[in-house]
This record gives sequence, structure tokens and C-alpha cells, in this order.
Amino acid sequence: MPSGDFYNKLTRIISQLSREYSAPNFESHITLFGDLIGSEEEILSKTSQLATLLQPFEIRLTTLDYLDEYFKCLFIRVEETKQVMDANFKAREIFNRQQDPKHIPHLSLMYGNFTPMIKEGIIAKIGRKFNIKFEVGSIHLFTSGEPKNWRRIKEFKLK
Repeated sequence: MPSGDFYNKLTRIISQLSREYSAPNFESHITLFGDLIGSEEEILSKTSQLATLLQPFEIRLTTLDYLDEYFKCLFIRVEETKQVMDANFKAREIFNRQQDPKHIPHLSLMYGNFTPMIKEGIIAKIGRKFNIKFEVGSIHLFTSGEPKNWRRIKEFKLK
């Protein structure tokens, strides 16, 4: 999760888009891995194990983009560095999900089903290019389901 002024800026953008387009509001984050299956105890244990395998690393946000997917409606791409992709690979191994589709590292700004015209209009207002870097020092485990029901379960510091 971003922090400081950058976190506040992203929170304002997400909240504004949520109000303007009646889209879900959510906390700014970069999804490393989702749809975890198992008991809470198992998931906590595996996430703790993952955190011990990762060292702090840098995230660089690059380009505002969109797909025709609810949770990738409008997002900022994350540069696919070795550290970013390795973190996802290790998560796949620990949670036995090596067969999942290729990970697209990103930071979502809006969820929903909107036309490309609406998304392009938002991009024209916000701008397409980003060059923002921040350090990742922990993994945050959240509940799943509807974004309005998400809650943070625990933060795991990277080693």
C-alpha cells in the first residue's frame, strides 16, 4: 500500500471517481494476489511465510490504463520489475496457484463496468503517464467480497 502524501492523493482520486460515477470506494492498494482459499488460520500462516521470503522493494507506477474487467476497470500499471513479479510468483507457490493467469501488477482507481468512452474521458482529465515510486515494506491481508465490506485483517512486515 502506498503511504504518506501519495496515499492521500490516490485516496482523493478514488473517492472522487467513486462519487462521480457511483462506483465502489476502496482503500488504495496494489493487489499482489487475490481470491485466497482456505481457513483464516491457513491464509494468515501462508501470508506470514510469504512475508519472510520477501525483502522490501520499490514499486513504480507507469501508465493509466483500463480493461473490460470489473476489478481492472481503470488502473495505473505497475512496472513489471523482477522484485514485483517474483513476489507474485512466490505467492502463487505458497498458495499452490501456479496455474493462475499471468499477473498484471496494477493499482486500481475505479471498479465497475463502464464504457471505453467514459474511461478515456477520465484518462484525459487525470493524465495517462505516471512516474511515481514508493517503497513496499509490508503485505496487508484484507478480507474478500464486495469492496464496501473489505477490512484489513493484518499487516506483515517484509524481512
